[in-house]
Amino acid sequence: MNSIIMEEIFSFLLASLMLTLAPGPDILLVFSESLTKGSKSALILAAGLVCGLPFHTLVLVLGWGQFIALYPNLIVLLKICGALYFIHLAIQTFRNLKIEVHQAPLIEKKPFSVFKKGLLMNLLNPKVSLFFWLFFPGFLFHETLAHSTQYAILGGLFILQAIVVFTFVSIAAASLIAPIVRDSKTIYWMNFGQGILLMGIAIYLLF
Repeated sequence: MNSIIMEEIFSFLLASLMLTLAPGPDILLVFSESLTKGSKSALILAAGLVCGLPFHTLVLVLGWGQFIALYPNLIVLLKICGALYFIHLAIQTFRNLKIEVHQAPLIEKKPFSVFKKGLLMNLLNPKVSLFFWLFFPGFLFHETLAHSTQYAILGGLFILQAIVVFTFVSIAAASLIAPIVRDSKTIYWMNFGQGILLMGIAIYLLF
């Protein structure tokens, strides 16, 4: 029985790693942040993203998913709020394109602002909760253990692997790729690409 449980948990971790590494909004934004503003900023952004995951796990553990399913208007409202926030971030990014590269360090956001950006991005994305509701039940690993307890364990494992992946991407992008593309024109277009990415996430949330 223990070997079956371990096999199920290993399968969950492997699937989680593959899904986290897949080119999605979160990983692409961490990658973009690392290229344009450095690993420190990317790690703070990633910390905000990760700190939103316990909320989605709690929703699953407490069974709020069924409640929210009865009131689909809540999901629509959350989608609209999330999309508006991402549009706001995209507009800010485009406005900052006019600032010279050598002035960039002077206008960098405070660490808490970067953290808050990641946290709100995660909390205002209802598709994360939807992903948890659809993904986790397929990896329940014990016949008698309460589902809520198993969801809490799986949520903890998912958070741990997300920390590892985001940390690796943040450091690798800044140390291996960023030094090659440090001229002002390239940085300009990378920031422009980040703005396009934020707009894309807004559209993704709505549709």
